[in-house]
Amino acid sequence: MDGIIAAVPFAMCVSLRSSCRNRDNAESIYHFPGKSSNRVSVLQTGNNVSSQRCNSLLKKRHCSEISRVIVKSAASSVWSVTCIVGNVDEYAEETATSVKFQRSVTLPGCSSPLSLLGTGFREKKFAIIGVKVYAAGYYVNESILSGLSAWKGRSADEIQRDSSLFSSIFQAQAEKSLQIVLVRDVDGKTFWDALDEAISPRIKSPSSDDTTALSTFRGIFQNRPLNKGSVILLTWINTSKMLVSISSEGLPTDVDATIESGNVTSALFDVFFGDSPVSPTLKSSVANQLAMTLV
Repeated sequence: MDGIIAAVPFAMCVSLRSSCRNRDNAESIYHFPGKSSNRVSVLQTGNNVSSQRCNSLLKKRHCSEISRVIVKSAASSVWSVTCIVGNVDEYAEETATSVKFQRSVTLPGCSSPLSLLGTGFREKKFAIIGVKVYAAGYYVNESILSGLSAWKGRSADEIQRDSSLFSSIFQAQAEKSLQIVLVRDVDGKTFWDALDEAISPRIKSPSSDDTTALSTFRGIFQNRPLNKGSVILLTWINTSKMLVSISSEGLPTDVDATIESGNVTSALFDVFFGDSPVSPTLKSSVANQLAMTLV
């Protein structure tokens, strides 16, 4: 950044010096405020040596003053841009919904901060009209990425089609979380019914643990209004344990329920990152980020 601050004024000063030299060589008179009449009279006396020295000093002083103003202005502008960029860098925007996700978060129940790996949105069709229901951001413990070296150099399309990569992410013994942000008011029961509609078919023969886990999951959303801006965290602690946290505004600070069932937690992961994800944009975004990271 220091180089940018230095380079901008330097380029401007070079241009100014060049401009001043051109004016020295020009036949037209450069009018300094309050000096034009004196300069004309000096030129008309025929004392060219004295007039040239006088004009040169005046021009140098003028250019120097302009340069100082430009340096100060450029430094101030670059500082302002740095501050703006710094603020923007803390967040990533899901463009379809304009929801902003922090690039790094510390979530309830997690032992360390998680990093954003991709964003997307869920759209529900009513008749032929697509209505956006929520935006989603997927976070992982960065240690997970070190276990994906086998996919280095793969394109985003290759990564997106490779179910084994997403399976490796799920199997990794490190935390990952899905942050869901509602972009419209939804009744809790309606939200659960849509989620259960995607989860249940993925569990072929539910065990008693699966049934209990689904009942616990369902109970979190019953009789709970989910207003626009509500945040839902689905955090996988390991392959058979998931934490659910809900807040009406901002990131939740507590865990509302613990789901302990390998079939339910893996089914939920498949809902978002399997072959038929409910949010294709989220999976695509994660694949793109992985392609850029695994180089």
